[in-house]
Parts: sequence; C-alpha cells; structure tokens
Amino acid sequence: MLIIIAQLTLSTGSSLDSENSHRSKNIPMIYQMYESQYEDLRGTIYGPSSPDFHPVQASETLRSSLHGLETKDQTIINTVLYHNNFQRQKILGAYEDMYSRKLLEDLEEECGGFFFEMCQALFKPAPNYDAQCVYKSLSNRHGDRSVAIEIACTRSPRQLRALRDTYQTDYRKSLDKDITVKVEGVVGKMIGLLLCNNREEGLGVRLNDELVDKHVKILLTTTIDDIAKNVNLFEELFIGHSWKHIGAVLDKVDDARKDMQDIETVIRRNKNIHSEIRLILATIARVSRNIQIYFAEKLRAAMTAERVDQSTIIRICVSRSEIDLQDISLEYKRKYQRPLEHDICQTTSGEYTRMICTLLSGFNNMENSFAPTPESIE
Repeated sequence: MLIIIAQLTLSTGSSLDSENSHRSKNIPMIYQMYESQYEDLRGTIYGPSSPDFHPVQASETLRSSLHGLETKDQTIINTVLYHNNFQRQKILGAYEDMYSRKLLEDLEEECGGFFFEMCQALFKPAPNYDAQCVYKSLSNRHGDRSVAIEIACTRSPRQLRALRDTYQTDYRKSLDKDITVKVEGVVGKMIGLLLCNNREEGLGVRLNDELVDKHVKILLTTTIDDIAKNVNLFEELFIGHSWKHIGAVLDKVDDARKDMQDIETVIRRNKNIHSEIRLILATIARVSRNIQIYFAEKLRAAMTAERVDQSTIIRICVSRSEIDLQDISLEYKRKYQRPLEHDICQTTSGEYTRMICTLLSGFNNMENSFAPTPESIE
C-alpha cells in the first residue's frame, strides 16, 4: 500500500510548482521511511525548499540543454544535482507532461556511457534503486552477493523496511522468500537475517552493559569458524542489535585480546570459512566501527581494482549523496591523504567526471557559495 501511495503522489508531475506546504507533508510515506535517521551526518545534495522548487522550470532547462545542435552537459549536471531524489521524480513527471517525451530516453540519446548510467541512478526513486541493486546481487550467476551484503549492513531500519516493501511491489515476490530461492545454505540465511529483520537503531539508543558483556564473552570463547557455521549464534550476536552495541562489543573483544590480532584481521585472514560468510562478518565489523570509513575504503578499492569498478563508484556516490557523502569524503582524505575528487579524476573521464565531482563537492550545500538559484541554472 505504501508503494501505491508513493506512485500516485509522484504521478502528479508539475503540480509542485504551486505548493507552499512543509516538505514533510509533501513527501510520500515511502520517502519519509527512506530518510536517514542519523541527523548528525551530512550529505551533499539537499534540494531547494518546497516554495523554491519549480519542476516545470527545471524541465524547460533540461529540454533546452538536450534539444539543439549542442548538448549542454554542465547545465544538465547543475540542474539534476540542484534537486534531491524526490524532486527529480517530479521533474520526470513534469517533463513528460510538457513534451510527451521521457527525460531518461532523451538523456540516453544525447549522452550515454557512465554519464547516463549515473543519471539513471540519480533519477531512480531511492528505495527502488536499492531494491534493484539487491535484486541484481541476489540474481548474480557468479554468486557475488557483496552488494546485497553492503546494503543490508549500511541502510537504516526504516530504509530496509522501505526496501522490502518496494522489492515486493517491483518484483512481485517477498525479499525473504527470494533470498531462500537464490542463495542457498548458511550464506542465504545470514543475508536474509540482515535484510529482513529489524535492527534497534537511532540517536537515543542506549547500551545494555550486561548484554554487551554477554556477547563479549561469547566472542572470546567461540572461534570465528564456529560462528560461521552456526546461524543461531550469528543471529544472537549480530541481528536486531544497534551498530553502537556491536561496535562496543567488538571494541571490548579487541581490548581483551590486545596482545593478539584484532577481530577484523582474524576474520579477514581466516581462509577456512566460506568467502561470502567472511565478507558478511568483515562488513559487520567495519560498519559497526565507522560506516563512513567503510565506504571510503570501498571507493578506494573500486578505483584501484585492475579494472575500475564504476558501478560501485556510482552506487556509493548516488546512494549516500543525501545521507553522509560529505563525511565519506572527509574520511577518505584523512585515510589516503588526498581528496576523493583527485582520485576520481584519475579513474574517470569527461562529463561523467564532472558529474561525480560536482556531486562530491556539495553542489547546493548551504555553505557553498556557488549553490545555484533556480534562475541561474537556466
């Protein structure tokens, strides 16, 4: 039902030109579910407030940039990134209402390549984009579930609920049942628990010291090999608890084992367990300590791979752009001693590079002096 409400609301196209009500009242429930619960984090894209949002004007700007002798790539970039994901859905509707054409089809015709792939991701409703990424990962013929694992461990409880609702609507099957069909054994059960079970989370979460100590004792007296084989034990330790709790547990375990390898290293170097279970456990450990460092490392790995993993770069930059992309960029600079934009420029090219760098720079962050006004993006 939530998805149907969202779709009906989004179909109104250009009606937002005249709206003056508060943003929270305008956003369909599925989008409210998908907003970040971590208010202290910083994205790079916010979009204009409702009274200043003009989908008709944005559509006119995009049409004029795509129609003519020369495609104006920078104007397209500015217009797209000036708006948040929800507002882009309204622009899609307004564009089709005004020109009887689909904006994404016009973009594909004029642009193409990774630039267009990024446009596709930016214009996809956020819950649908994550559902699509999970579906592709679960359906991977080579058994690579890494994207599903990433999303399971890095989305808030509200986002995961929205993802499950969207998955049911888009693929006409429940996510938990699809996992059991596509991913066999312990790996499938673990991924299912991570994606389909609620996790305690939020700014007001308090640690239960007794439970922390109980889980520390279990981890100190149980081998990683045993946890990798025992789904019930995995569920007891890692499902339903906040990342704050899991991080506290792992920190105490490392303190107790200070003369030995830290638990992340133990997990990473253990070649006796299934590679995907090892990835699940390592992802849990890294995300529980610092989710922004986790994404910074993922971006670095994508750029230094033998063949640059552009899909990972696009997925992270787009999906975190309204959540914590500023903080990811800061962690990247701290860890690797150079700006993320610098390395992006070394591994991408053309208008695709300009789009990512504009996204990373916080294009319409209020602190940014070059944030455009609706008039300046024409």
